[in-house]
Amino acid sequence: MQKLTPRQAEILSFIKRCLEDHGFPPTRAEIAQELGFKSPNAAEEHLKALARKGAIEMTPGASRGIRIPGFEPHAANDDEGLPVIGRVAAGAPILAEQNIE
Repeated sequence: MQKLTPRQAEILSFIKRCLEDHGFPPTRAEIAQELGFKSPNAAEEHLKALARKGAIEMTPGASRGIRIPGFEPHAANDDEGLPVIGRVAAGAPILAEQNIE
């Protein structure tokens, strides 16, 4: 990877922070807003430069199509998430009998 300008390093840091905090990369508009650009097109040009330098990979046509090669966000703790409350029968349907009078 080639050396990044201070602005490019700032953008890369913002992308990493979004991946850590939210699990997905920012849009061009979010990058523009965060860094004070007047237009998402300015963010797009910086992203293209980062891609040319090998710092990121971009998916054409995807608003959040930014990937950082070799970067894996920290895994969430096992304590976080949804608790397992019960079990559900999976398989053949079971008749639910009711005594309605």
